[in-house]
Parts: sequence; C-alpha cells; structure tokens
Amino acid sequence: MGRHVVDIDPLNAKSIERAEREYRRLAKQFDKKVDIFLKRLADLGRDTLNGLGYTGGEVTVSVSPITNGYCIEFAGKGVVFLEFGAGDTVESGNRYASMMPFEVRSGSYSETHAREYSENGRWYFGGIWYTEIMPRNGMQTVWENIMQEWRRIAQEVFR
Repeated sequence: MGRHVVDIDPLNAKSIERAEREYRRLAKQFDKKVDIFLKRLADLGRDTLNGLGYTGGEVTVSVSPITNGYCIEFAGKGVVFLEFGAGDTVESGNRYASMMPFEVRSGSYSETHAREYSENGRWYFGGIWYTEIMPRNGMQTVWENIMQEWRRIAQEVFR
C-alpha cells in the first residue's frame, strides 16, 4: 500500500480530527486489501487441488471464510487416499503424514477400518483388483504454490 503521510497541526483540534479520520480510512482500506490477499491465496489453493484432479466423484474442494482468513477445504471419502496414496505407493514421508490423526503407511487404513487390504497386498473395488493408488500430494503442492506466488499476489493487491 505504500507510505502515507498525514499532516497534523498539533495546535489545531480540527487538524487532529482530520488526521484520525484519514488514519481510520487507511486502516479500513488496508483491512479490505488483506482480505482480498488472503482470499486470492485460498483460491490459488483451491485451483491447485482442482488441477490435481481432487474434484469429481465423492470429493469436493471449496474455499470458506473463517475468522481472520479463509480455509481451503477438500473433503470426501477418498481424500486421504488421493493425498497420501494407498497400497504399495503410500507416501508416509509426505510432510503432512505425521499430522494426521491416524498412521499413514501401506495397509494401515484396512487394518483399522475396512480390513480390505488382503494378505497379498491388493484389494478389490468396482470389479478391479488394485495394489496401489498413486499419491497426488495436494496439500504439499498447495503449500509450494502459495509460497511461490504470495509475493506476486501481495504486490498486485497492495500496490
């Protein structure tokens, strides 16, 4: 937003009142731009997930306002499998795997929930035998894209 100079005559009450009004106007304008900046970052995250094929079927991706910002939500039955993979390709080294409220490793879901992961490391779904689901690493990619683009977006919003 740049630098703003507000002239004040400390001996003139009207000058001080004008300066206060100008300060409030600038602060309100800044708050509005912060909201636009945060929304654009969240939209970038949503668009990144859409580009990775997170939408469709039972998975939804959306941006929702929260206190002091926005939340990128991707929800649905298959989100964890899309993020971390499944079977032979589970990516337990994903930066977010340790933050999950469950263990991320090959067969861990089946052991605790569905018991579908067979002894030979494959499962049957929709008429097809699977041994793996490739991880898409959406959260990691969103983080990388936001870290790469935040400065450019800030310069556009706050110019």
